[in-house]
Amino acid sequence: HRAALACGSEFFGAMLLSGMRESQGTEVSLRTMSSQDLRLLVSFAYSGVVQAGWPGLLKAAQAALQYQSSSCLDLCQKALAQGLNPGRCLALFLMGEAPGLERLWNKARHYILTHLPAVALCPAFPSLPAACLAELLDSDELHVQEEFEAFVAARYWLAANPETPESEAKALLQCIRFGRMSTRELRKVRAAGLPPSLPSNLLYQLMVEAEIPGQERWRKPDQALVVIGGDELRPDMARRQPSQKVWWARAFHCGTGLVRTVEWGQLPGLPTPGRFRHGAASLTGSELYVCGGQDFYSHSNTLASTVRIPGSLFPFLVSLYSRWDPSQEDWEEMAPLCQARSLFPLVALDGLLYALGGRYNGVALSSVETYNPELNVWRPAPALPAPCFAHAAAILEGQLYLSGGYSGAGQYLASLLHYDPKLEKKGTLLSPMGIPRAGHVMAALGGRLYVAGGLGETGDLLSFESYEPRTDRWTHLAPLPSAHVGAAGAVLQGELLVMGGYSHRTYALSHLIHAYCPGLGRWLCLGTLPRPRAEMPACILTLP
Repeated sequence: HRAALACGSEFFGAMLLSGMRESQGTEVSLRTMSSQDLRLLVSFAYSGVVQAGWPGLLKAAQAALQYQSSSCLDLCQKALAQGLNPGRCLALFLMGEAPGLERLWNKARHYILTHLPAVALCPAFPSLPAACLAELLDSDELHVQEEFEAFVAARYWLAANPETPESEAKALLQCIRFGRMSTRELRKVRAAGLPPSLPSNLLYQLMVEAEIPGQERWRKPDQALVVIGGDELRPDMARRQPSQKVWWARAFHCGTGLVRTVEWGQLPGLPTPGRFRHGAASLTGSELYVCGGQDFYSHSNTLASTVRIPGSLFPFLVSLYSRWDPSQEDWEEMAPLCQARSLFPLVALDGLLYALGGRYNGVALSSVETYNPELNVWRPAPALPAPCFAHAAAILEGQLYLSGGYSGAGQYLASLLHYDPKLEKKGTLLSPMGIPRAGHVMAALGGRLYVAGGLGETGDLLSFESYEPRTDRWTHLAPLPSAHVGAAGAVLQGELLVMGGYSHRTYALSHLIHAYCPGLGRWLCLGTLPRPRAEMPACILTLP
């Protein structure tokens, strides 16, 4: 095992290859290492695989850290981060910022900040040190539906720790931003009161001393949410027009009560006259490709052109967004699609772009094209089993899935298709959605596929479903708060965002942004788009 261990662990590499005494003999005595840790490292050195449940992965990460197996540690951290839940994130958080595990600890901290109501119900929650809980409650990044949820968490912790000194309890409660609470929330606070172990007048004192208006909580994402083009109203509200505007979300703010706002920055606009019903995707997270769509409302206005903001330019534009000159030409013209198309998804997979189906001149398409960025060329790929448009697509664990849409005859589809562009066969049909839909949002999050909103046989759909690939089953979840037909969808910081769209019942455009958090099972309104718009894509890019 000498060579395998030396390759898989810096600790053993130094011991066995650097001329130390252990490198000369045929046996090595390891008095500080358990047989379980040695078995793990030997197995990983040969296979590159760690076979363990979540507790075993945590122990494996600690062993890999101690014996300097960076590749094993990286694998364990990725697996641990994907399996986070309220109880597990508390276990990681209580470990502290162990050297080498900072990235995992930060993910656990972020999970607590975004799932506090669920985390507060865990049996281990009262074990959090008061200073740690105070830091979490005082963080601007605490993401709660209303400030009352932060108070409930603090009250629960104090009730479970009745021996807490009054001064420490007061310091903890001062992290609650009572000045952000609505009148309804303040009534709920007074009705709940404090645990019996604390003075009855302490709560009144804190509410009187609170800063009014309370300091906003706000989150600055570590990625850029970009919304591109779309169908919007003119400034005079007289008629609609294809939009050239490209916006990115700089920060999400939480004001008083349920007031939410988004701080938007503007990027270079799409080439004149703008477009909607188009596709957008990024291959590396730094550049942005936009192709197809329509620049007006007749079928003859379907586009084949492809444009992009290069990866070298995006960080510069973000850093100077407030001084960007709208007259500057920053979009590059790339090779056009072989077939003009609209109402189609564009996805990035294995370093290539895929434009799947869509519609041209009023006719549904089954054709698929793939774009090679190194050659700057679009080429045909295996076609879909049947023509469709206004469908949705997502990548889950390296696999491409398509859902719903309209058939060539204009019927709503409930199908879910696994499409493998490397195979000549036309995809594999999986268990269909519970409700046929088109113009909906689809995204991959936490090992599942989610579909939300869209249009169905009954009109606007609020229906929201998730798909589990291992069981090939769909589950109905909490419905959307409002209609989102032709909306943009994206996954940002562990939440599914559904943005804009329109209502088929009223034909009114929406500017609302709703976010679904799987760990809490509920929708929150995060604010609004700069202007109401529909039939546009959104993309996630890496911030510099």
